[in-house]
Amino acid sequence: MKLAIIITLAILALCCSPASAGICQRFVGIVQALYLGTPASFEAAVEPFKPDADMKAAATQLKTLVDFLPKNAKDSILKLMDKIVESPLCA
Repeated sequence: MKLAIIITLAILALCCSPASAGICQRFVGIVQALYLGTPASFEAAVEPFKPDADMKAAATQLKTLVDFLPKNAKDSILKLMDKIVESPLCA
């Protein structure tokens, strides 16, 4: 469970890096599918990026870990992500 949170925050840090010109809306959809969607909807969100077999296996493992988080933890993580993305620090 802690691993899923750490990975999520690492992904968010990459999105807020000075090198990113903005957040890709498809990436936002993938994160939403990761936390709110079914395994099938998450796989469908990732598929256009043509992940190789190892990437698909890792994504499936991550989705499984996230699915074990309590709903209130998922909701809090999504609120934190929104707060970070909307922060002047990510402008």
